[in-house]
Amino acid sequence: MLTPASIGGDLGYGFSRFSEIRLGYEVGTLDARLRLGTAEFASISGRTGNTRLRYRMDHTDDPVIPRSGLDVVSTFRWFDSSPGETTSFPVMEAQVGYFHPITKPSSLFMIGEGGTTFGSTQNGYPQFFLGGASRLSAYGTNELFGDQYYLFRTGYLHDLLTLPPLAGRKIYAIATFEFAKMYGFPAASRFPCDFAAGILAETAVGPLLLGASVGDSGHRKWFFQLGRVF
Repeated sequence: MLTPASIGGDLGYGFSRFSEIRLGYEVGTLDARLRLGTAEFASISGRTGNTRLRYRMDHTDDPVIPRSGLDVVSTFRWFDSSPGETTSFPVMEAQVGYFHPITKPSSLFMIGEGGTTFGSTQNGYPQFFLGGASRLSAYGTNELFGDQYYLFRTGYLHDLLTLPPLAGRKIYAIATFEFAKMYGFPAASRFPCDFAAGILAETAVGPLLLGASVGDSGHRKWFFQLGRVF
């Protein structure tokens, strides 16, 4: 189990109402240790510190459940302190999402993301994890881990009904296909992928996703997610 806690601050500049760049520093602690099962990497704990540079461009029509537009976010971090590591190392992660309406109640979306440590592999603990709702939904939470990955999601979103004002906004049907690769993880199949379908509700406490997923090599799961979906 990874238990991070951190605090940080940024200074930023907005190029327009659609894009910004931010530079800051984040410091915290990380406790990564076995709670149940078989240990896949050594238990560690200690201070973390990194300088981060983040760029965001958002041309979507909604910040929570977009139906049209383009969203790009990229974050570069330079870790000067990390448990189990005595030298500095870089980490970069980026995501691009495109949303396109096809009829008034329905739209298609494509999302691609990836991350790398630029060949640095002795970083104390894995920097990236895959598995869980919206990140290979048929896989167990954080089932795949490593220092370089990619993940692609494509799907269909259909407006079903409108919620009462105090309960939220809308309920959607959602169906997705996901495929990914975690480099350097020998136990993974040749093509980790899954199909997922469910109900997505934009509630007063945030997006709520309930669904089921069937994937490769016998993976299948019912899942629940409260929080950001896109």
